[in-house]
Amino acid sequence: MYKQRRLMVHCTRVNAGYMRLPGGLEGYEAMVSLYQRIAAQSEACAQAWLEERTCPPHEPATSAMWWAVVSWALSFCKDLDVDNQEWQEVFVSPHLGFASYLRSAAPSPSWELGARRSPVEAILLHDVRWIKLVIKLTTRWGLWRHLKDWRALWQARRLIQALRDITSEEARIYLKSDLRFFKDLFEPFPWAEETRKHLNAWLTLAHEEAPMGRPGILHKGGIYD
Repeated sequence: MYKQRRLMVHCTRVNAGYMRLPGGLEGYEAMVSLYQRIAAQSEACAQAWLEERTCPPHEPATSAMWWAVVSWALSFCKDLDVDNQEWQEVFVSPHLGFASYLRSAAPSPSWELGARRSPVEAILLHDVRWIKLVIKLTTRWGLWRHLKDWRALWQARRLIQALRDITSEEARIYLKSDLRFFKDLFEPFPWAEETRKHLNAWLTLAHEEAPMGRPGILHKGGIYD
């Protein structure tokens, strides 16, 4: 359990460092501000969990983000094509433990993307589903408390639309950040050697096919140039 808690301290720090949103783009300032609050609260809570202290005060959006991460992890595994049991034990379990520490709840149902997707398309479509779930849970658990963040929630919905278009500046920057983020995020987890090689190869393939400015739209059937 202590090792899982240390891993979540790592996860919250990596998450805060990369910020899974198009930082630097105009028009998302309120969303950036909200995310900075969530990231800071997440780090403080993970450190308290490690030290077996009472969970510090935090906003509903913080709990929403990590419960959404649990559902994202349960869903993303299917597109990574890794051993499900290992993924559950190594990656999902510490995230579930941390989310439960933040708020007593149950994971939202995982989702299916349907037909097999390329790594780039899978990353962006799972990002979209994750953002949608964060908004849904934040609204369910803290609508009144987060009325002050209505601009951030509106910008998040606009980001969802932007990420569906692989030619958008948001999608390009978000994907570039994601690829670095995943590399650092996965590194300390105790994967089997074969799994670690597979994850590295999958991320390398995603990097190679990343559309750095080339045309393409995320359609139901895949990426069309």
